[in-house]
Amino acid sequence: MKQPETEIYKALSKYISLKYPTIIYRFDFAAGLKMSVGQIARHKLLNPHKGYPDLFIAEPRGNFYGLFLEIKASENSPYKKGGGLVSDKHVQEQYNRLMELSAKGYHCDFAVGLDDCMRKVEAYLNH
Repeated sequence: MKQPETEIYKALSKYISLKYPTIIYRFDFAAGLKMSVGQIARHKLLNPHKGYPDLFIAEPRGNFYGLFLEIKASENSPYKKGGGLVSDKHVQEQYNRLMELSAKGYHCDFAVGLDDCMRKVEAYLNH
């Protein structure tokens, strides 16, 4: 069953809010918005880094300062069937950003579909 990323965001937001009401989190959903030329220019000015992850959970766990997830719809997996990343410039930018954030002490990962998102949030918060 196809689930657009925005539907995953909504379901995941509801899940986190109900199960972890004290957790502070934020979705970066601007990529899915229809913006005017002026809004696009302002967004680029205020957010100059490409590949910024979709979800940030501002909750330290273990040796990590927080969790960043790059969320993908099930049909848009960043992984090849045999492993490794697909050959896609945008996915590579996202991967590079996750690696930079990881080097700064955040737990970072791709999550594919709602179930995978929920598993990764649970694994992180119950670490």
